[in-house]
Amino acid sequence: MIKIEKYSELTPSARNVLNQLIEEEFGHVAFVQERVWAQPEWVLTMYENGEVATVCHVVLREVSMDGKRYKVAGINNVITPKNNRGKGYASQVLREAEKLVFEELGYAYALLLCADALLPFYSRTGWYKVEDCALYYHQPTGEEIYNSNVMLLPANNLPPYNPKYINLNGLPW
Repeated sequence: MIKIEKYSELTPSARNVLNQLIEEEFGHVAFVQERVWAQPEWVLTMYENGEVATVCHVVLREVSMDGKRYKVAGINNVITPKNNRGKGYASQVLREAEKLVFEELGYAYALLLCADALLPFYSRTGWYKVEDCALYYHQPTGEEIYNSNVMLLPANNLPPYNPKYINLNGLPW
């Protein structure tokens, strides 16, 4: 079962579970720990036997790509606890996130910041890596550039787009 909830409406215990999963997954990653991150608007959670099998956050934002503004959904914190990996749960949750973002909310693109090791997974689920793109985001100390993989997924009616410049117009996700 996949539950779709507004982040602002999560119970304190649900937030604690999510924060614990994020800490377990990214607590050792210096890049993650050294930055301030956007709070999501939506959380998709798949449960198996009463426990979180996979979670995914969705941040909604108007983003600049090559000087034009687009409604972009940021996908982040796609986390599957180790004991549930390899079962296809993350793919199922991502498909539900796509329905939410494109069909229900009418966004043009979904965007994620991706580690090298996860490129094959996201590519298999329809995402593509944007080549030679400068991505900028905000931090309390000013604007910074992201120097790793940026992946996009267009809404069904849009062709792939490879922008050369993206500004998240806010905190990263």
